[in-house]
Amino acid sequence: MEKVIQTIVKKLARKLGGQLEAVFLYGSLAQGLHQPDESDINLVAVVADGTSVHALRNLFQPIWQEHGHILRRAPLITQESAFARYLTIAPTFAHHLIHEGKLMFGTPDYLDGWPATDPYDSSAHLAWEAMQVSTALTPELLESEEAASQLTKMRRLARRLHGKPISEEKTAVELFALIQHHLGKKIAALPGPLLRQEPITTTTTMLPGLQVIYKKANQMVMAFQKLTPHQIMAIQWPTLASRVANRCQGLQITTAVQLRLINELERPLDIVFQRYQPEWGDDLLNQLHVSKREVLRQAARLPAEIQIDTLPNAYLTQDDSHLQDIIHDFQNKLLNVQLEHELLCRLQGIQKFVPPEPLPDRSAPSPIRIDAIFKQLGWWAEYYANEMMKYE
Repeated sequence: MEKVIQTIVKKLARKLGGQLEAVFLYGSLAQGLHQPDESDINLVAVVADGTSVHALRNLFQPIWQEHGHILRRAPLITQESAFARYLTIAPTFAHHLIHEGKLMFGTPDYLDGWPATDPYDSSAHLAWEAMQVSTALTPELLESEEAASQLTKMRRLARRLHGKPISEEKTAVELFALIQHHLGKKIAALPGPLLRQEPITTTTTMLPGLQVIYKKANQMVMAFQKLTPHQIMAIQWPTLASRVANRCQGLQITTAVQLRLINELERPLDIVFQRYQPEWGDDLLNQLHVSKREVLRQAARLPAEIQIDTLPNAYLTQDDSHLQDIIHDFQNKLLNVQLEHELLCRLQGIQKFVPPEPLPDRSAPSPIRIDAIFKQLGWWAEYYANEMMKYE
């Protein structure tokens, strides 16, 4: 595996020359937790500002054809200024690169002096991941492909929190119990005043400790006062799935403390846009305060992640027959960024922003349209990141 990565890095360095600033390995392989039949190889390549994404595509596609079955996904590709910006709006990623990633190419002091990550930030991010993968507890509510994907993600998260390989025979329930065991200890160790636990005023016999049920789009979210491994193992998940099957297309499980952490620090836009609709129990989020800085930080992450991750992954790995689909898909993603911005202007008093240049029309060549999408994503991310800095 290391030999393949070294080969890829050498090819990038030879073909890009001085345009290649750094290559980092991160994720499971960097942590020593890689599973050959399941894990991706996670690389991020930092290139000089102004490097052509089309030249990158031309040099990467032969690499993908030869090694794509091992990589499983393209590297994150980012120009240096976009990378620096992303680290400020995704501090948990910066923390991971510094403390668990490996510099495969570039100057050893590339990230020296980066400020320490707030432990509340990292806990909120883990809590969000845990809530997302909890849908694997009730696969009956999901399409088979989605159920398999969520179980894979749950296994990866369990390995990361456990810090060592995990038996492939462990069930989703056992994996989630392991996740909550480690996550609960991490949250309990947070510095400063303990996070407030709301007293239970009502619960159910079937689900002791359940505090509130929310509807969030087509998902149901259940928040418990706590989730011990014993409690998780005792719940009859197939029975629970059958009880809610006609009310949702997925069930997410978390704790009251984790839910507040998630919505204060990781997903504050869900509170701003009132995406949680209480269905039963005490509403834990009705008076939750979200800071404008965190709102702007999440707003910045959406275009930034598309710019350095989702769009490069699609553009670098697909052939020309998919270009029109890629353009259509990512123009729609830009439209979502714009619609979200209009809501933020109304609900949060955010200053109206208009990208310096409009997208070209359909008559423009595909490379020009792709360049324009990258530019607009960068402008949106820069706008929100700059606004966020005003609230330091």
